[in-house]
Amino acid sequence: MLKLTKLIEQYIAKEKLPNAYLDVALKWFKPLCDSIDLHQKKSKQTKDASPCPFFIGINGCQGSGKSTLSGLMSYLFNEYYGKKSVVLSLDDFYFTKLERTNLAQTVHPLLLTRGVPGTHDTQLMSDVFASLASGEALSIPTFDKSIDDRAPMSMWQEVAGPVDIVIVEGWCWGTHAQDNKALATPINSLEKNSDSDGTWRSYVNNALLTQYTPLYSYMDSWVFLKAPSFDAVYAWRRQQEKKLKLRVGNASNIMSDEEILTFIQYYQRLTVHTLCTLEKYADFIFELDNERNITRSRYHAK
Repeated sequence: MLKLTKLIEQYIAKEKLPNAYLDVALKWFKPLCDSIDLHQKKSKQTKDASPCPFFIGINGCQGSGKSTLSGLMSYLFNEYYGKKSVVLSLDDFYFTKLERTNLAQTVHPLLLTRGVPGTHDTQLMSDVFASLASGEALSIPTFDKSIDDRAPMSMWQEVAGPVDIVIVEGWCWGTHAQDNKALATPINSLEKNSDSDGTWRSYVNNALLTQYTPLYSYMDSWVFLKAPSFDAVYAWRRQQEKKLKLRVGNASNIMSDEEILTFIQYYQRLTVHTLCTLEKYADFIFELDNERNITRSRYHAK
């Protein structure tokens, strides 16, 4: 336990997290990693001849802490559990700015803004998943939010050889498509004023159904960081933007509070839908309060 504590303290220092995160990690996330380690070992016993890694999907709305959790899990799997792991963020698979411009011109203007299903390169995701499943060396894309565009290939993440565990995190990763009837009524002013005929939300929903859901079959286990409500997203997103500003300075793509209010409307429909539905599919559920404290955890054995 002393070694584990020191490793978590190192991660806290590296990520500039509050010291209280140590207790959170030990109480909630060590049991999570222990359980996944056990699942991975059992999975390996049934797939002796296969290099296929154990895939973990992590869902959480903006600012819920999914990236921090993914990083911690990967760090502990590498340094404490003796596994080779890699983290993939759904954000890193956004289409380039030029590709989204083309979508905006040919499908709907709202697709210029990154975020929703339909603005990610799911073919690239599929190729990356297949390479990881086959144990191949590969490069994983990186998206630079400060310039709202994909980073050059020289900055992509290099993965050499087979890995034991793949962690995939994203705000809508694991979310299932809505029934078409649910799309009829706008959920906010963005949909009412900029998507009055429902073209954008229908495109997003169809992309979720046809492009994203088939990739879910790679996942061996799902983790859900469940926010108390969509109302928490604004405060959490503001915190994210402040961190980004500290990291990159006064870049032109750092959003103001007013811009954040508009931006989160792009996410509202599927975030609310996810909060109501994902726990039916998730294996590990962590319920959060408005301060992102975990108030309860649940495990659904499958």
